[in-house]
Amino acid sequence: MALTRDQIVDAALEVAGDYGLGDLSMRRVAAELGVQAGALYWHVANKQELLIALSRRILDPASGAHAWPTEPREILRDFRSRLLALRDGAEIVAVAHADSPEELAPVPQLAAGLEDEHGAPAMARAKVLVRWAIGSVLAQQTAQSLTAATPSGEAVATAVEAQFELDFQQGLTCLLPVAAGTQEQPSPESA
Repeated sequence: MALTRDQIVDAALEVAGDYGLGDLSMRRVAAELGVQAGALYWHVANKQELLIALSRRILDPASGAHAWPTEPREILRDFRSRLLALRDGAEIVAVAHADSPEELAPVPQLAAGLEDEHGAPAMARAKVLVRWAIGSVLAQQTAQSLTAATPSGEAVATAVEAQFELDFQQGLTCLLPVAAGTQEQPSPESA
């Protein structure tokens, strides 16, 4: 059977879920598929391209994920859930977002839900919110990795998860009104 790009992305998703981004290599993905690493390069040019494909699989409905909600608050909650569903999900998506943030979900979906009346364009505000959400999840996943290595890991992990959930919800309450243009924004001189 011929190797396909989808098989490679599936294997990479499996490796990332089992071992994390630090151990995701083209060789390990090839080993998971039972092929030589060189066979992957017919379908993916490099690890960066593989990470972008992984991000799309995690985030884009066309690549297998469910459709995005339409309300900005729900989009960001859903985005957070998708990142948390995969070990190192925030870091994987952050790498892909660095390449072309305006093309990768949920930036276009979020921009469509933001008013374009005040301040920066909706696309710029959407990118800021997505970067904030990535940073929030990255901090949570880092804390989870650290607590997993402690003797009381499960109890601590539950408390850490609850605190990060609360922090995220409070962050949405603070940031969304400004990003949506429904709250007075400070002038650059007063900032």
